[in-house]
Amino acid sequence: MKKKTLKNIIVIGTLVGTMMMSVVGCGSAAEASAAGNIKGDNSNSAESEEKSGSSDGKVQKVVIGSGINYNPYCYIDENGDAVGYEYDVLKEIDELLPQYEFEYQSMAFDQLVLSLEAGKIDVAAHQYEFTPEREQKYLFSGESYTSYITYLAVLADDNATKLEDLAGEKIRTGGSTSATTQIITKWNEEHPGQEVVIVNSESSSDEEGAAALKSGAVRATVLKKSDAAKMNKNFSDDGKEWLKLVGDPINDSKTYYLYRKDETELRDAIDGALKTLKDNGKLSELAIKWVGYDVTEEE
Repeated sequence: MKKKTLKNIIVIGTLVGTMMMSVVGCGSAAEASAAGNIKGDNSNSAESEEKSGSSDGKVQKVVIGSGINYNPYCYIDENGDAVGYEYDVLKEIDELLPQYEFEYQSMAFDQLVLSLEAGKIDVAAHQYEFTPEREQKYLFSGESYTSYITYLAVLADDNATKLEDLAGEKIRTGGSTSATTQIITKWNEEHPGQEVVIVNSESSSDEEGAAALKSGAVRATVLKKSDAAKMNKNFSDDGKEWLKLVGDPINDSKTYYLYRKDETELRDAIDGALKTLKDNGKLSELAIKWVGYDVTEEE
C-alpha cells in the first residue's frame, strides 16, 4: 500500500458558523492570498521536483484539488478532515496507479480552476459538468463518474414551474464558474425581457441556501434530486417537505475531472483506473455509501 499524504488547504473567506462545524470559503481575490493557510506541511507544490515522471522509477506526486463545502461529495467534516465521495473515489484511483502518489488540497469551488491554471494543482475534482466554455480552457477526463441532472427548486407552495415564471426574480446558482451560472447566463442572453437575477452562492453552506430560500432573499435555486432530498431532510421546520423540484431539467449531464490541456498522460492513466472502478462495482458502492443511491449512471 502506498504511503498517503493528505494536505487540506482551507481557503479562508467569510467563516460561517463555528470553525469546527462549518468551514466556508468565498471565491474572492482574498482567497488566492490565503491559499498558503495549510493544515500540515506546505513545502510541496504541483511543480515540486518530486514530479519528475515515472520513466526513472520514481513515484510522481499529483496534487488533487477538491472542495470544502459540498456535502456529501467534497467537504470538511467536524474534525477538519477532507471527506466525501470525491475524496474516496480519488483514493481508490490512487491505489490503482503505483506510478503516482496523490496529495489533496481543499479549497473553495471557484478557487479550484484558478489553482489549476496557475499550476498549483494538477487535477480539479468537484463534480464538474461539461460546458463549451470549460472545454476551451481545460482538458476533460474521458470517463465520467457521476450523473448530474439539475432542476429548478422553489418553495413547496410556489406556483413557478419554469424559468419564464421567474422573470426579474433572484435565483441562487453555484459559483461564478459553475455550469449552472453559465447556463442561466446564456438563458438570460437568449430571453431579453425575461431575465432572472443570478445570485452566485460559490462555496456557501446548505444552511445559507435554506435560509436564503425561506427568507425570500432568493426565490429559487438549482439542485439535483439528491441535494433537494438532503435539504428537505435537514432543514424542515415541521418534518414535511418545504422545497420542491419543478419543470424539465435545467441541465442533464455527467461529471468529469478537469486538467490542464497538456496533461493527457495523467488524464489517460486516471481514466483507466476510473473505468476499472466502474467495472468492478467500487464506484457504485462509494456512490451508495455517500449519496444513498447509485448516482454514477442515473440521478
